[in-house]
Amino acid sequence: MSTTGKQSPLGVNVNSSLLQNIGLCINSTVQGYMGISKSNTSHTPGTLVSNTCLKWLTYAIYEAYNGNVAKTPAGTSTYDNLIAIGKNSIPALGNSKSPGYVNTDPTGYWQGQATTGYSTAGDTNDGQSATWIPYDTTNNNKSVTQWGFLRLYALQAWNEFNWNGIQTGSGMPLYKDFVSSFLTSQGFIEYSNNSVNSIHGSFDFLKGTYSNMNDLISADIAGVSLATRAFGLDCITAGKVINLSNIFKFGMPSVLLQTIKKFNTITQSLSLALLSAGLSAQEVEDISTGRISTPTKLQEQQLYGAFLIIIGQDLVDILIPLNCKTKGLESLADLLNIKKLFPNSYQSLTVPIYNASSGPTNSKTYYPIFENGAVSSRLETSAITEQIGVIIPPGTPSVTEAPPPTVIEVAPPTVSPTVAPVGSQLATSIPLERYRNS
Repeated sequence: MSTTGKQSPLGVNVNSSLLQNIGLCINSTVQGYMGISKSNTSHTPGTLVSNTCLKWLTYAIYEAYNGNVAKTPAGTSTYDNLIAIGKNSIPALGNSKSPGYVNTDPTGYWQGQATTGYSTAGDTNDGQSATWIPYDTTNNNKSVTQWGFLRLYALQAWNEFNWNGIQTGSGMPLYKDFVSSFLTSQGFIEYSNNSVNSIHGSFDFLKGTYSNMNDLISADIAGVSLATRAFGLDCITAGKVINLSNIFKFGMPSVLLQTIKKFNTITQSLSLALLSAGLSAQEVEDISTGRISTPTKLQEQQLYGAFLIIIGQDLVDILIPLNCKTKGLESLADLLNIKKLFPNSYQSLTVPIYNASSGPTNSKTYYPIFENGAVSSRLETSAITEQIGVIIPPGTPSVTEAPPPTVIEVAPPTVSPTVAPVGSQLATSIPLERYRNS
C-alpha cells in the first residue's frame, strides 16, 4: 500500500490480487500440521494427528460424539471423558484443552468468544454468539469439540480468512473486505490529516509574515519610522541630501561631502571652509570622490567643523541644488543631525534588529532611537550592540571651550563672528547625537 499516493507496478499487482481473493492464504506449513477445517463438522487432520498416536484417539472422540452424546446426561458421557484425557497432566497427548488456556478476546469486541463470529446470529456454528467454552457437552456450541482441541486452530484460521464465505456459499475465503478496510483506513487517514495538519499549522500560521512585510514591499523603509506619513514628508523635504547608495554610512560628514560633490554644489565658501579646517585640497578631492573610502576620525571632525561655519546665504547656495526644503536648518552640519533633518518624525525612527533566536517579536524588533527626549538606553544593551556595534563615544557629547579662531579675510565675508574653532571638540551633534569612530 503506497504512502505517497503513487502505485508501483508491484503495488498494483498486489492490490489487484488481494481484492480478487488471491495471493493471501493460510500459511501452508502451519496448515500441514494443524489440518483443514471449514465448519464444526468438517475436518481433515494434519500431520500432528494423522502421523502420531493422536490419530485413533481423535477419530474415537469423533465417533463418541456422533454415537454417544445423546445417550448419557451432559457432562458425564464417555465423550466428555474422551475430550478431557490428560487435561491435568499432558493435554497434548490427549488432544484435549489445556487448563492454562484462557478464553479472551484482545479486541474486547466479542466479549470472551473464541471465534471471530460470522455476520449471523446464534450461539452455534460460528455465529456471532458462538463460543468454545465450556469445553464439554454443556456448551450450546458443543459440536465444535467433536474433532478434539487441535482442530480448533484450523477452524479459527479458516474463520479469519472466510468472513463472508458462509454468506456467499462459494467455499472460498473472501477477504476482500479485510483488504478494503486498509484502503478505507488509509483514505480516512489522508483525509483527516489534511484537517489535522491545518489545525496544527494554525498555531503559527503567518508567524513572522507581518514583521517581514516591510522588507518585501518597501525594502524595510516603512520600518525605519513608526510614523510613515511624517517620515515620508521629511524625506520629501530633505530632497537629495540622503544618498541611499551610502545609507549604511548615513550620518558621516564624509558621506555628506560626497553627496554635495555628486550634485556639483561645492561652493567657493565651502571650499574655503574646508581648507581653513585643516584639510588639504587633495584630501578634499579624495574624500569627496570616494578615493578615500574610510576617512580618519580627525578628517571627519575637520569636515564637520567646516560644515558648522556654512550658514546663511552660503547654506542656501548649497541647499537649493540639493532640492532641500527642510525648515529650521541653521548650518550645513544640521544635515547630519537627525532632529534637524527629520523634524516631524525623528521621535518615531527605529533601529530594526533581527531575532536570530526567540525574541519579544516574531522575526524582527524595531527599537526606537529616541526615548524620553534622548537616545534610547536600550540601544546599548549587549544583544543589540552585537548587531549594530557600540555607539562611540558613549553618553551626551561634551562641549569644549577653545580660544577664538583666526579670522580669515574673504570677499564678501560670510563667516559668522560666533564661529566654533576649527578642529576643536564639536558642540553640535551628528545623527544619534554621536559619531562613530572610524
